Amino acid sequence: MNLTIKKVAFGLIFFLLTGMYIIFAYYYFSQRDITAKIIVTSIKNDLSELSYVLSKQIKKEPISSARPLLDRKAANNKYLSAIAIFKDDELVMTTEHQYSKIPTASDLYFAPHKSDFVFLNDKSALQGNIHYYQGKLIKNYALVFYFDNEYIKHNFTQAKRDFILFFILIPIIFVAIIWLVIGRLVALPLEVLRQYAYYHSNIPKPFRVREIEYIRASMVQTFSRLDQEKKELYNLARTDPLSGLANRNYLQERVKQIIEESNREQKEFALLFLDLDHFKSVNDSLGHDVGDELLKNIARTIQNILRINDVVARIGGDEFVIVLTHYKEDIELYEIIERIQTQLMKPWIISTFTIQITSSIGVTVYPKDGDDLVSLMKNADIAMYEAKARGRRGYHFFTESLNVKTQEYIALTNAMREALKNDQYELYYQPQNDVKTGVITGAEALIRWKDSNDIFIPPNIFIPIAEQNGFIIELGDWVLETAIKQLNVWEDNDYQLRMSINVAAQQILQRGFVSHLKFLLDTYKVSANKVFLEITESVFLNDSKAVHKTFSAIKALGVKVSLDDFGTGYSSLSYLKTFPIDVLKIDKAFLDDYDTQEGAIFIETIVNMAQTLKISVVAEGIETREQVNYLSSLNCGYYQGYVCSPPVEINTFDRLFNASVVLQV
Repeated sequence: MNLTIKKVAFGLIFFLLTGMYIIFAYYYFSQRDITAKIIVTSIKNDLSELSYVLSKQIKKEPISSARPLLDRKAANNKYLSAIAIFKDDELVMTTEHQYSKIPTASDLYFAPHKSDFVFLNDKSALQGNIHYYQGKLIKNYALVFYFDNEYIKHNFTQAKRDFILFFILIPIIFVAIIWLVIGRLVALPLEVLRQYAYYHSNIPKPFRVREIEYIRASMVQTFSRLDQEKKELYNLARTDPLSGLANRNYLQERVKQIIEESNREQKEFALLFLDLDHFKSVNDSLGHDVGDELLKNIARTIQNILRINDVVARIGGDEFVIVLTHYKEDIELYEIIERIQTQLMKPWIISTFTIQITSSIGVTVYPKDGDDLVSLMKNADIAMYEAKARGRRGYHFFTESLNVKTQEYIALTNAMREALKNDQYELYYQPQNDVKTGVITGAEALIRWKDSNDIFIPPNIFIPIAEQNGFIIELGDWVLETAIKQLNVWEDNDYQLRMSINVAAQQILQRGFVSHLKFLLDTYKVSANKVFLEITESVFLNDSKAVHKTFSAIKALGVKVSLDDFGTGYSSLSYLKTFPIDVLKIDKAFLDDYDTQEGAIFIETIVNMAQTLKISVVAEGIETREQVNYLSSLNCGYYQGYVCSPPVEINTFDRLFNASVVLQV
């Protein structure tokens, strides 16, 4: 049962009144009986006294002389209406002539078991006897006191009225006043507080009851704090805490409004997906506190460039989404984009560090490139990655052909991972020959992929994608283990071959690479000096201290390091001086020009420099015997190329190796 203040108050008042009325009723009936007893006792005493006086008086004077005494006694007792004396049922004397007959037994009081109040209401007279002697005989007169029943009833009626007035009406009025006071000062304020708690409407005015006022003040303070916290949570849910820009939630709300507005006005708007180039290197080299401060500055700069109707949001890391509206011509859109990129390229001074950063931007236009935020952002992200693929520091508009390319990229990414699970990859081996003897002295392990439909996927298709999405680490680990396992087989067959294994920069620089390499060497028990890890010059773009530490650890295992495609990337002689390089591989592009003066000079310079530094040289892409003869004239150590064999399966390679050994013998 649900209780209310009024119900509780009513119950308490009801029990209080009930208890009071029981007490008052007991008091009333007790007082009534006491009063009746006093009246009866008074009448009896007067009757006894008068009987005694008259008995004495009759001895001296006749009974008629007692008339004044009867009148005086009747007048002095207000409960009596008359006094009469009877002699054997005959009236002798009376103070009122209407009382001329002696009362019957039913009218006289003689039953002491009844209460005096009942007696006074049921009887009309009280009889006594006057004894006297006539000679030696005792004679009696009947002395009768007649009650004034009207007066007695009036007396009790008045008492009853007083009881009703003082013990019923006044408490009821008092209870009604209490009821109104409780309703006004307690129930009504509590109802106001209930409505305030439910609706959070207007703040109630102060109440008179102190305790309720404390509750009101506490509620007002609590709700004010909750409203403030609600606003803060609302803003927090819609604001990026680091930059102060809008976050993804607010961006979604705002773009939805912009789409509705664009549909009404039949206008387009542009969504830009901006990503900072090489921002990770800022965090890694200068610390995240510097990176965060840079992001704050960039956020303020972008916000200052944009107009009031435009929107900019940070959706994570170094990624920003910008919505440009109300531009008249495409040229205005281009100008805004270029202004953003130009401002971001200016040098930033953060904590005494000078930082230069660029950005790549993907652009989509509503509605042709997407009809909601998700599709617009997805396509802008695709366009942004295309801008990065084209050299960064620029912007690119989304096109359907780009979308098809991206979908193919996604499909190929998923297929590459499944291929590893389904054992669809295979290692091919391209012979590396001694320039002087032509004997196969080693092989470069090259990965090949034949999909579930027995279709070869060229390495130049899936390798760049693997490097981009990070799968190259997992794939590289498979290549490394498979190649070392094959080297173990060769050594068991007494093949004197070295194994060249391509290792991506991401793979070799990951934590635990050296320990994993050592585990494979120990597991398959191969000669470490026959393992050559082929790296490209891109690895030197990373932290040189970390690279040098890794190379030193690799060399400590006895493994050799080969620098692939030397001269095509970021070649620097300092690499050869600083890092422990064992082999230089000259790219095919240079060997194709061996018969020109410029090409020959370049090749000869590389070979002479390597020989001076005691570094072996392997020439790649050799397709003719003339090229082999040219390398022999330079005392170049080794070559590989189609002049001997393209990359082949292991069985074919084994036959080629055995044949070269036989020819040499």
